[in-house]
Amino acid sequence: MSADADARKAAEVACTPVEKRALVYDCTIALKAGKGGAPVVDAEFTVGADMPSMPGAHNVRPVPAEPHGMPGMYRARIELEMMGEWVLKLDFTKPRRDRLVRKLRFGRMGGRDAGKH
Repeated sequence: MSADADARKAAEVACTPVEKRALVYDCTIALKAGKGGAPVVDAEFTVGADMPSMPGAHNVRPVPAEPHGMPGMYRARIELEMMGEWVLKLDFTKPRRDRLVRKLRFGRMGGRDAGKH
């Protein structure tokens, strides 16, 4: 395994619905330097979404993630077009360019992990 692969970030994403706003979710992202690594602080990235069952038809404009609470924790608010399975794309510019992709299933109770890519 290369040093770059070892340095790859790991992200845990959880999204909860915003009260009284259908299809709007607050997503918290926990970033670590690799699996089980130290929290990633001062990261700069956007969160976008695409519906894999309809590529290009439902594409959510990326929003910037902001630091949230503890080191390595970030927050982004996304507005989806419908419930179902969505792929969240985390596009990093700092500490280095990277993209992490997480598949979540969104419903009335929020977004839950539908598998990692």
